[in-house]
Amino acid sequence: MRESSLAVWVVSAGSWALACGGAPLPADPAPESATPAPRRANLGYDCAEVPGKPPPAPLKKQYTGVAAKARCDREVFTIMGGVKHFLGVECSYCHDETDYAKMTHRKHVANWMARELIPALEKKKGGELWCNDCHMVDGKGTAKILRQPRDARWAAEWMATHLVEDLQAAGEKPLRCKSCHGGNPGTPEFQKKIILTDRLPVKRTAEPPPPEALDAGAD
Repeated sequence: MRESSLAVWVVSAGSWALACGGAPLPADPAPESATPAPRRANLGYDCAEVPGKPPPAPLKKQYTGVAAKARCDREVFTIMGGVKHFLGVECSYCHDETDYAKMTHRKHVANWMARELIPALEKKKGGELWCNDCHMVDGKGTAKILRQPRDARWAAEWMATHLVEDLQAAGEKPLRCKSCHGGNPGTPEFQKKIILTDRLPVKRTAEPPPPEALDAGAD
């Protein structure tokens, strides 16, 4: 696996229009109906108090995984909506729709990534690391970034051209194959399985939360 430090990720190419002769005529103003609808006005302000309105509902419980940064009940849904978008899935992909609070394997994986994997990594260019940094592939939310069924050749390429090049271990430490896999590909030490293990570049010392605190989304 190549272990260079060049950052490679999705690059959007801009288009340039070339004009000949005199200055171009000003474009006609777009009709009101063509104006794109604004994003939710309260995005990022779910927990802000608004004069004349009831205060935001408090958290029903303290989350430790995907929704750990939620400050009020509404923000849990905003966080989960972002995860849904970044993975390109419906709520039922992780949740049992008959019992949203019920733990499922995919919720367990999502919480492990948020609580264990993400804090063990950093973006080389700085900024907060989150689901979209790996799960948005060519601008599209992708749950199975290593493909389904797993494509070993693509997995090696993705890890070499994105994971190792764009990310580093927490504390600005270089990220190597053996940082998680225990050894280089083809060696006896190499371990394929990383998800839901403690094979991470930065070992966590915190005690695991109790099972009842593992819910990845809203009740």
